[in-house]
Amino acid sequence: MLGEWIKQQIEEQERREERERLDRQYKHLVTMPANTFAAIYAEFQEDFFSVKFNDEWYGDWQIYHASLARDEGYEDFI
Repeated sequence: MLGEWIKQQIEEQERREERERLDRQYKHLVTMPANTFAAIYAEFQEDFFSVKFNDEWYGDWQIYHASLARDEGYEDFI
């Protein structure tokens, strides 16, 4: 019983850390300079799953939602 509770707490902590990491990356994508975001988006168009930029992997949904928030018209091409 105690082992299951500990396992559940560890899984919840991992999910929480993953959400925080994704939120941090999203906020970074939304606030980065337009030319940097355009370069990431161009590289994303070649791979279409994820992009590595400054040792961080950005997924397709992060890039898509960031492009919507930036309102720069990139989401039309996905």
